[in-house]
Amino acid sequence: MEVFEAALEHCSESISIGGGEPTIHPQFVNMLFVALGHKYIDYVWMATNGKETSIALVLAGMARKGVLGVALSQDPFHDPIDAEVVHAFTDGMVYKHDRLCATEADDKREIRDTSKSLVKIGRCETGTEDDCVCNSLVVKPNGDVYECGCTEALCLGNVLDGDNFLIPEWYEYECVKERLAQMEEARAM
Repeated sequence: MEVFEAALEHCSESISIGGGEPTIHPQFVNMLFVALGHKYIDYVWMATNGKETSIALVLAGMARKGVLGVALSQDPFHDPIDAEVVHAFTDGMVYKHDRLCATEADDKREIRDTSKSLVKIGRCETGTEDDCVCNSLVVKPNGDVYECGCTEALCLGNVLDGDNFLIPEWYEYECVKERLAQMEEARAM
């Protein structure tokens, strides 16, 4: 929880929870509630493979009401998903352009099949902006912050060491730069 809470202090606007199956983490429910109630976070998004049926059903309901965004990962690489979970994520959705889409504006449920992009995600050779599809900051379990999820990505610092991250000039996420600048100004006062 210490790393997660420290990471939230460096967020502005939104957070994505994923990277493995988040619902099996022993502190998942606590982390979700802390993120949903955090003063800097306006939007929480996560991916699940539905492994924890009871949690997946609750997440589908929360996403349908617009509380948070939740993508159900359906692909040949995950264990089969309980039919009740699939129904909870697809009920009321319609196909548009070969993709299941919600019909209500507040509905934040998604179905994802990552099998076509699995090779590239998090595995670009150069780690550059042009080659990488995982274009957001990633916080590892030890607190290290990377420019993206690629194995060769630049480590920008650690959330447990304070606010002194090196954000490269080419980094395009202005909201992150703005939030870090605000924290630096507050610390200087």
